[in-house]
Amino acid sequence: MLLLCVCRVPQATAEANNLAAVAGAKDSYSRSMEQVCGGDRPYMSPADLERSHEELKQSCVRQFRGVKKMGGEELCLRYQEQLEQEIDEVYASFLKHNDGKNIFFAARTPATLFAVMFVMYVASVVTGFVGLSPAAALCNLLMGLALLSLCVWVYVRYSGEFRELGCFIDRLAETLWEQVRRCVDKLWFAVSPTCISQPASKMTDHRK
Repeated sequence: MLLLCVCRVPQATAEANNLAAVAGAKDSYSRSMEQVCGGDRPYMSPADLERSHEELKQSCVRQFRGVKKMGGEELCLRYQEQLEQEIDEVYASFLKHNDGKNIFFAARTPATLFAVMFVMYVASVVTGFVGLSPAAALCNLLMGLALLSLCVWVYVRYSGEFRELGCFIDRLAETLWEQVRRCVDKLWFAVSPTCISQPASKMTDHRK
C-alpha cells in the first residue's frame, strides 16, 4: 500500500507540472491575441488573423516544450495535444469577436432581409399586374415574413432577449446569403467565357 502511494506521487506531480505548463502557454497565447485583435483593436482580415494565430500557436507550443517537465515524452505529447486543442478553441472565440467588428458582417442579416422584402415586393407587383393572384399573394406573404423577421431581429439585438431566436434568424439569413452568392458566382463563371470568346472570334473574323 505504501509503495502504491509512493508511485502515485510522481505521477500526480508530473501531471500537475504539465498542466501548469499548458496553462502558462495558453495564457501567453490569449494575451498575445488580445494585443492583435482583442478589445478596441480594429477589424482584421481573416487571412492575417489566421496567420497571426498560427505563428502564436507555434510560439506557445515551443514555450510549452521548453519548460522542464516530469513524466517523459509520452505524457508531454499528450498535454501538448491538449494545449493545441485549447488554443484552437480560444482562437475560435477571437475569430467570432473579430467578425463582430466587421460592419458588413454585422449588417448581413438586415441587408439580406431588406433584399428579400424588395424582391418580393417587385415580384408581387409584377405577378399582380399580369393577373397571377396566387403568386402575388405568396410574394406578399414572404415579404411579410421577412419584415416580421427583421423586426424580431432588431428587438433581439436591442433588448438582448430571445437570443436563440436571433441566432436562428442570423443563420437563416447567412444560409440565404451564401446560396445567392454561389448562384451568382456560378452564373458569372458560366457567362464570363462566353463574353471573352465572342470578342476574340469577332477579331479573328475581322482579320480574315
